[in-house]
Amino acid sequence: MNTDRTNDGIVGRPAYRVERMRAEDGRIAEHFLNGLAGGSDAFASAMKDPGFAEIIANELRTEDIADEPLEPLARQAPTDRVRRDFERWLAFIDGDLQPWTTGGAIHFRPHWARVLMLSLVIADLEGLADKDACALAMAAAFHDSRRKDPYLDTGHGARAAAYYAQFCRDTGTGAQRSTTAGANIDFDPRTYLAVKWHDRDDDAGLEAIEEAIRRNALPELGIDDLGSLVPARARADAATVYRMFKDADGLDRIRLGPQGLDEGYLRTTHGRALVPFARRLLEASEHTRI
Repeated sequence: MNTDRTNDGIVGRPAYRVERMRAEDGRIAEHFLNGLAGGSDAFASAMKDPGFAEIIANELRTEDIADEPLEPLARQAPTDRVRRDFERWLAFIDGDLQPWTTGGAIHFRPHWARVLMLSLVIADLEGLADKDACALAMAAAFHDSRRKDPYLDTGHGARAAAYYAQFCRDTGTGAQRSTTAGANIDFDPRTYLAVKWHDRDDDAGLEAIEEAIRRNALPELGIDDLGSLVPARARADAATVYRMFKDADGLDRIRLGPQGLDEGYLRTTHGRALVPFARRLLEASEHTRI
């Protein structure tokens, strides 16, 4: 996957670029075809579906802002705590994260930034501890960082969770980081589990999380005392972090069009109350281009 870091030196822009839907020769790029059985013919057929065509139109519009500075979104923060944490983790996304760039603009930085803001606002409204807000912020930063294509790509959560775990291990053994958030990152199993299972339905995700908690282990990481890695001052358990993060991610489905968000799927009281805020946040992010 492309992790080429081509920083153009403009403050607020990342050192990586989203791979566009069309290749330089004008053809549909491979990562937009690989997720469809039938390749270019399937893509042409899918475009006859108004819903799919609307998503592609949103994709093309989002490409114009995918690599632009997103710091102006901090003005949408309702509290100083949210603004401070948003700016810190947005700097991490742009400065330390090394994502795959084939997930489409619609699943790229503007989405990550909005999910970050929504995660932090939910944490603030719930009165959660700083460590809980951090768990949600890390989930927002990493959750779509290992997408192969812009479609469902089931399994991208597990790949992103593995990247998160490796990033934390590398930081702990001396890997250099350019941001405060990156240099001080600590592995939190609640973040790992939220990221790993965010691309599955709630029943499957919660069942897997509850099993990990019951076993107190993450065998795939060689962890046999999961509970000892949860921060001492944390208030939210893994299932709660999962539900809150899924709401933050789900709220940004409004970017997919009028039918993108079904509010009936939102899990928390504050999540449902934040729909108007999510709409304002989307509008604000579409006016960040300089």
